Amino acid sequence: MAISKKNMGAKAEKAAQQAPSFVDRLSIVEKAIHPNQDETKTRPVERPQVHEFLAAPPSQVLSKSTVGLEEFVTSSGARVLEVPINLIDLNPFNARQIYKPERVAELAKSIAANGQEIPGIATLKKGRYVLVAGHYRLRAIKQLGLEKMLVLVHNDLSDRDLYAMSYRENAERESQTTLDNAMSWRTLLDQAVYKNETEIAEATGMSLPNINKTMAVLKLSKETLDVIQQEPSNFALSALYELVQYEAVAGVASGVKMAKLILEGEVGRADINEARAKLQEGKERKRKETSRQYSVQASGKKIGKLKEWDSGKVALELIFDEPEKRIQFVNMLKEQLKIAQ
Repeated sequence: MAISKKNMGAKAEKAAQQAPSFVDRLSIVEKAIHPNQDETKTRPVERPQVHEFLAAPPSQVLSKSTVGLEEFVTSSGARVLEVPINLIDLNPFNARQIYKPERVAELAKSIAANGQEIPGIATLKKGRYVLVAGHYRLRAIKQLGLEKMLVLVHNDLSDRDLYAMSYRENAERESQTTLDNAMSWRTLLDQAVYKNETEIAEATGMSLPNINKTMAVLKLSKETLDVIQQEPSNFALSALYELVQYEAVAGVASGVKMAKLILEGEVGRADINEARAKLQEGKERKRKETSRQYSVQASGKKIGKLKEWDSGKVALELIFDEPEKRIQFVNMLKEQLKIAQ
């Protein structure tokens, strides 16, 4: 199935528009704090400003009584709620698969000092809140020992929505890594959220060849993937695709060594390609074995030659002046080799 760039772009744009952006969510918080400007003029209710809300300590930010967020519903029907973290489940189709402990620690310090600055995104399924986006925030909140998380809860999100919205959320903050994409797409295909790689190409706006190359990364050994997970952003798709082909030729140990060089910024795609080419060239030379040759004589006259190779190959070439001798010799070979008539 051919995918036009126009269709890919349209589908990607549609998926990207499903989740509110960072600015949109700040606006939602602002509206939650000031739901009716005219009403606040007639009713002198003390409500914190957005910057005060964002800078409040976690105990205040994660308190309904502070801003009355439980009353706010967006025009699309999404609700701003504070949800006990024991009711929150991780997104099974999250676009991000790898989380750095040091970043969780940094975010925990920020939340401890300034409060949860950005609500997560969630949907309600079977009485549980599935966190669509905000997994770093959830980890940081748990690390702080807090009991609730501020989330924007959307109704009736599909499995594809769970992926598309998390994909956009992550892409807004930092580019998705190739390994994150490969791992999340594998789950999407295994769970039949998307039927094939073509549908993933349509949903993400990426070309089908790049989808194919990304998925090929999962062919790498666990040992090599462990190296990549240390800093996935250091591994471009082009370098990883070359690494897949290199490890297939050089073996796991060499694949790990090459991955470490990529991690340290010592080599790139061209270097890996060159190393693989040299290995393949060497193996081709090795396959060209030298044969051992013997002269075959009869009645003091050379009638042919016998050749053998260490690989097990044997070749016999004889020329008989008389047909009867040829037939006699062939029949003898057939009998010795038990070749059926």
